[in-house]
Amino acid sequence: MRTLTRAVKRNDIGGEPLPAVFDTFGKNKIIVRRSEVSMIAGQPGAGKSTLALALALRMQVPTLYICADTNAHTMAMRLLSMITGKSQDESEVLLQNPEQVRPELARAGHLFWSFESAPSLDDLDEEVQAFEEVWGIPPELIVLDNLSDLASDGGEEWSGLRSAMKEIKFLARETNAALLVLHHTSEAFTNGPCPPRAALQGKVAQLPALILTVNSDENYLSVAPVKNRYGKADPSGYHYVRLQWNPAHMYVNDIKEPNAV
Repeated sequence: MRTLTRAVKRNDIGGEPLPAVFDTFGKNKIIVRRSEVSMIAGQPGAGKSTLALALALRMQVPTLYICADTNAHTMAMRLLSMITGKSQDESEVLLQNPEQVRPELARAGHLFWSFESAPSLDDLDEEVQAFEEVWGIPPELIVLDNLSDLASDGGEEWSGLRSAMKEIKFLARETNAALLVLHHTSEAFTNGPCPPRAALQGKVAQLPALILTVNSDENYLSVAPVKNRYGKADPSGYHYVRLQWNPAHMYVNDIKEPNAV
C-alpha cells in the first residue's frame, strides 16, 4: 500500500505516454500509454495492421510484436517497404538477397517478433519473460495482431475474448508495457466513415483505455477514436482524423490539409 505522493516519484508508475508518431494524433490526444490496453479495430483490409506496424516502427521503443495473423516473410516485406518507400513487390525481390537489405531492416532493430499462429496466454507470458531475460528489461510496447488468433481455453468464443482481455490488462499493469491489440469489427456496420464502438466483435470495449476504429480508401486512412479516456472520443465513429496512405508502399503519414474531429 502506498500514497500517490510516493507513487509518482517512480519513473514507471503507469500511464506514461509513448510517442504520438503522427502530428494529428498528438493534436487530438490519440496517445498509446504504458500500463494501458489500446485497441485498433476494423474490418479485414481496412488498414489496422499497417497502422500498428507504423506506430511500432516510429515509436522507437523496445517492442514485442506478436504476429499471429501474418507470416515472417510477409511482415519482412511490409516492413522493408515501410522503411524504404519501395512497393511491396519490389521489396519481395530485394528480400531474395538478405545481405543487401540488412542495413535497412536494422533500422527496426527495436522490434522483436513472435510468429506463433495461435498463441495462448501462457505463450504470451513466456514471450515477455524471454524478452526480459535477453534484454534485461520488459518491452515498453507489446503488439498483439490479432485478438481473435489468441487461443482460447475451449469456452464460448466471445466470453473467451473477454477473459483474454482481462489477462491482457493484467499483463499491461504487471510489465508497465503498452498493450496494443488489433481486433475485428462486424461487417454488419457499413454506415459512416469508421465503424462505431458497438461494431467491435465480442463486446470487448470495456477494458481498453483507447479504441481506434479504422477505414480506408485509395488515398486516406480514416481513424476514429471511439473510446479515449485521455481525450475526445465519439462512439459513433463519425468524428475521425485522416492520414495519407498508400497500402502498396506501406506508406502512412500526416497530411497537410485540416483533419476532421
